Amino acid sequence: RNVAKNLGEQAPPSDWPADHAQFASNTNVIGHAGATWALVEGGSPPIEMNYELETVRVSNFANTLPQAFSAHPKRDPRTGELHVMAYWWGWGNQVQYLVVGVDGKVRRTVDIALPGGPMMHDCAITEKYVLIFDLPCLFNLKLAMSGRSFPYIWNADYTARVGLLPREGVAADIKWVEINSCYIFHPLNAYDAPDGTVVLDAARHEKMFDVEQRGPNEGFPTLDRWVLNPKTGKATEQRLDDRPQEFPRMNESLIGMQHNFGYLAGISDVFRQADLIKQDLAKQSTQVRHDGENFGYGEPVFIARNDAKSEDDGYVMALRHNTETDLSDLVVLDAQDFCGEPVAIVQLPARVPNGFHGNWIAD
Repeated sequence: RNVAKNLGEQAPPSDWPADHAQFASNTNVIGHAGATWALVEGGSPPIEMNYELETVRVSNFANTLPQAFSAHPKRDPRTGELHVMAYWWGWGNQVQYLVVGVDGKVRRTVDIALPGGPMMHDCAITEKYVLIFDLPCLFNLKLAMSGRSFPYIWNADYTARVGLLPREGVAADIKWVEINSCYIFHPLNAYDAPDGTVVLDAARHEKMFDVEQRGPNEGFPTLDRWVLNPKTGKATEQRLDDRPQEFPRMNESLIGMQHNFGYLAGISDVFRQADLIKQDLAKQSTQVRHDGENFGYGEPVFIARNDAKSEDDGYVMALRHNTETDLSDLVVLDAQDFCGEPVAIVQLPARVPNGFHGNWIAD
């Protein structure tokens, strides 16, 4: 509504009351149930768009969405459903797990009480569980009362843990596993191991919104692996790669199942875009694509080739910023020739800001 007002335009139709929380859905774009959706976290609902990316309406998924949504739903490749962990300061110390069916309607909700009100940017799923990232970046009432637009701050005294909620379970069924203090914006993937543990690969930040509260700049994120034991409530942690990197993506036909490859954006100082990275976790090897000091890549998206023969048989697509021209282009790579010549480069007439998410939505 405020965006429309500032542009001198009429506000789009909305399924919600006038006083419902709503702000710019500027974080992610997905396709689901035959529509395209612009998403943001923190309490705002999804925005339905048409093929030309014009706003159709502020949606409540046909009167099935209770309140808030998330920027990072996880699509189960086996069922096509979306799994979502939503948070909103108005719930207090609580988050909500949602499942959105292939018909675009919420079919399941679980309210989850927590010791605090964490910023829960993303989640992960396995074939058995939904992973809940209860981490020490918390809503702070004093900041909210002072007018801070995003009143979340690091709390070093808060115990970091990951919850394992059975996919069709209730809140009382959650198995909590404590981990060393950190923050996770984006997981690469998670899966169930044969021994009953859960493996989680994610970009790990040492802390978030502690000294620097304008954005993620509290040290370099790294690619780490946690093995979570629901029986003991304990975890082991392993550094997979200490190069600074974020925005992990994969072949999403394997979400929730064991994966071998990951694609990430390299990070330089002040969280600037840098090289593009391909991780081969089975061989414990890494390829780093460096196009020159003036080029920096954003989030990579993997698109499987038709009739793909292997997990990495496909394309990697990423926006690349040229600091000399201050313009971006869209680079398409052969995932199996990651450091070779691009398959295509699409020149764009403007810069696309770092940190935005995107997806390939086929016609």
